[in-house]
Amino acid sequence: MGKILNCKVLLMYSFEYSLLCYYCPLQQKSKPCPQTTSQCMPDQRCAISTGNYGFFHILSSQGCVDSKLCGSHKVISYQGVKYNVSYTCCCKNQCNIPPKSDSNLKKLLDLIALKVDHVGNTDVWVMRFLS
Repeated sequence: MGKILNCKVLLMYSFEYSLLCYYCPLQQKSKPCPQTTSQCMPDQRCAISTGNYGFFHILSSQGCVDSKLCGSHKVISYQGVKYNVSYTCCCKNQCNIPPKSDSNLKKLLDLIALKVDHVGNTDVWVMRFLS
């Protein structure tokens, strides 16, 4: 609640100015994004969008979204597959930098994938795709 109130106060103060946000189209989260920026409309916020397939975070995007999407989820179809997309917003210039991937988590997933590969050779491609 405090973040929403702070965001509203900040936006009322700077109503004449539009936010400047990082932009990256919806794509696989492992693909690199250039540091491109875009100017938002007055009723938009900077956002990071994440697309999940089940429990797996597969897609990501950055950019301006309508403020009514902030904190919401919706199902979208991307290349014929349905993903649950969530929108996390912020209200400062270039505040929508995606979190850095945790290299320790990646190493752990690689170890699990290796163990599964040696034990039963099942569904290893999922672990390798996600790491």
